[in-house]
Amino acid sequence: MFTPRVDRYGQIPVRTNRYSVPVRLIGKRVRVVLHASHLVVYDQNVEVARHERLIAKGDARLDLDHYLKVLVRKPGAFPGSTALEQARSAGRFTRSTTPGGTRPARSTASGTAPGL
Repeated sequence: MFTPRVDRYGQIPVRTNRYSVPVRLIGKRVRVVLHASHLVVYDQNVEVARHERLIAKGDARLDLDHYLKVLVRKPGAFPGSTALEQARSAGRFTRSTTPGGTRPARSTASGTAPGL
């Protein structure tokens, strides 16, 4: 267990990797409990993040939910964000998904939805 400080990007260093936490914690110290396959981050006694441990060195695990507050204020940052790419590659966020649910498919002359 240790208490890293959340950096200006909403991330904490854990050994050689970085993990996201909610951006409201920027500048605060959080408590990290390491387990064999995952880690848990606490603010006071409240769990604020849980991540699968990374194996490679110098990697980052970013949870899109931790950045939504910032992305609402800076929507232009959303399309190219690392957190979005990680969520897409994990299958948790697809191009047809929106914060409020899924968009209805638009039909085309061929009767199929266009590529998004």
